[in-house]
Order: sequence, then C-alpha cells, then structure tokens
Amino acid sequence: MKPNMKKKFDFSAEMNEAESIKATPKNEYLEEEKRLLKENIKELASLNDNVHYIITNLDNLLEFLREYKVAIAQGTQEQAEKFGQTVLDKFLHQIQDKCNETERKIRKVDSHIFIPYTIFYILIIILVVLFSFFASIIVVNTEILHSALIWKAVLWCTVSAVIGMVITILLSKILKRLIDR
Repeated sequence: MKPNMKKKFDFSAEMNEAESIKATPKNEYLEEEKRLLKENIKELASLNDNVHYIITNLDNLLEFLREYKVAIAQGTQEQAEKFGQTVLDKFLHQIQDKCNETERKIRKVDSHIFIPYTIFYILIIILVVLFSFFASIIVVNTEILHSALIWKAVLWCTVSAVIGMVITILLSKILKRLIDR
C-alpha cells in the first residue's frame, strides 16, 4: 500500500481541544486581557498623536515667543530711550533755568555789597551817635575844651550808642525767633 500523500489532516480534535480551552475561566481572562490590550494600544496610539500634536504646537509657540521677545525687547528699548531723552531734556531745561537765574543774580550782585541787617542798623546808630557828638562839640565849642560839658556830651553820646546797639541786637534776635516759629 502506498501511503496517501494527500492525507487530510483532521483539525476537529484540535478544534474541540481549542473550544475546551476557550471555555475555561483562565482563557476567558486571557481573552478579556487581549481585548483590553487592544483598547490600550488604540488609546496609546491616540495619546501618541496627542503628544506629537502638543510637541509641535509647543515648538511653534516657543519660536513665536522668541520672535515676540525680540519685538518686546526692541519696543521696550525704544520706549526707554524716549523716556530717557525726555528726562534728560527736562534736566537740561532745569539746569539751563538755574544757570540763567544764577547769572542774573551775579549781575545784580556786582553792584551791591551784602551785609547782615544787624550790622546795617548798628552802622546807622553809630552814624547818628557821631552826628550827635559833632553837634554837641559845635554847641560846646564856645567854652573851653576842658570843660565838664564836653565830657558829659561824650559820655551821653557813648551811652546812647551802646544802648542803641544793644536794642538793635536784641530786636533782631527777638524778630528772628518770631519768624522761625
């Protein structure tokens, strides 16, 4: 007998065995796990697409921000330069005004001598005392130079000068205190 070369293979036993395998709870668990793995693969593919989309958008955003940062920096620099120029112009104008005012004061001062008020009033008192002394000398000149009348006139003129100076100094201090309040 010749062996049959075209022998049909019987899959029925294997199929029965496979069906019996399918029916076991372990195989049902494996089938559920396969199904979940397929869903996970789909979700991972979707997640991968989302990550790729986000990375692309992030790259575009970073490039945009670099360009925007340059635009902001240039705009800010221009504004800072304008502001700085404005401030410098104001300072220059103020300095020029102060220089002009100082020049006016210097021209005005050239023809004046400044002395404190107290000294001015003391000088006036001294002039008044000297005038009264010379008037007394002229009146008394009719008598002899060594008379007591001349010395009385000198004494009264000196006393009046000292009293005038003391009053002037006290008044200036009192007025200064009143003004400072």
